[in-house]
Amino acid sequence: MARKLLTILIGVCFAPLFSLAQVWEVGAMLGASTYSGDLTPGLIDTKQIHFDGGVLVRYGISRYFTIKGNVYDGTISGDDQDATNPKNRQRNLDFRSNILDVGVNGEINLTGFEANPRNFKTQYKTSPYIFGGISVFHFDPEGYDHVTGTWVRLQPLGTEGQGTPRYNNREKYALTQIAIPFGIGLKHNLSEYWNIGLEFGWRKTFTDYLDDVSSTYIPNDYLSHFSGALAARMAIGNNQLNAGYGDNVSRGNPNTNDWYMIGGITVTYIILPAYCPHF
Repeated sequence: MARKLLTILIGVCFAPLFSLAQVWEVGAMLGASTYSGDLTPGLIDTKQIHFDGGVLVRYGISRYFTIKGNVYDGTISGDDQDATNPKNRQRNLDFRSNILDVGVNGEINLTGFEANPRNFKTQYKTSPYIFGGISVFHFDPEGYDHVTGTWVRLQPLGTEGQGTPRYNNREKYALTQIAIPFGIGLKHNLSEYWNIGLEFGWRKTFTDYLDDVSSTYIPNDYLSHFSGALAARMAIGNNQLNAGYGDNVSRGNPNTNDWYMIGGITVTYIILPAYCPHF
């Protein structure tokens, strides 16, 4: 009898936590992506905002804490022709890149959130949240070659002398790297099995080469000799006015790394495993 009462007591005390821990959400995000770096005229360039999307899964640990995994696929780009500074316009560089972001984040629901069809009348139906975690992202910047009218991959070219004898301290940047995502959002329990949300997040990267621009020019004839005419052309933005630039002329700002941003609307479906106990 005592054992039975103890079992009932434990069930009553821990049922809410256990039930919440069995709530999973799966869904999708549709929104926009952009970046901040050497080819943006300010914090961001509103002309270079692109659609992005992806899938996500959430695991509810409690009404105040959720773990989210995501795979987002978007585009980032920049163009000196959007700049108001004449020097940047003469630099004439541009880029575009697909960006694939795979992340794991912890979400803190600031006012509490409970997405559970077995308790749809809960008061915790809407909550703002903050999140942070870690992402692995892949990028591969391309620049537009005005001579051939095609987009060409920039990293293999070594436009800042990477891989040449004189600049062997400049290594080619990795195309898959780590970022630190963080941001804000708002989620709402729309119906018994559906949630909707709005989220915006920043990604702090540890590279200054999302746009293939970071440090200084190198002599254009030297680059042409060791890396080819295409590399030399892309390094000066297809603009022969820049061909005379040498080692001490800034091409970008190596003191600040690039960022990218992802935001959008999320729609998720609530899943409760069949083995989740009823109390």
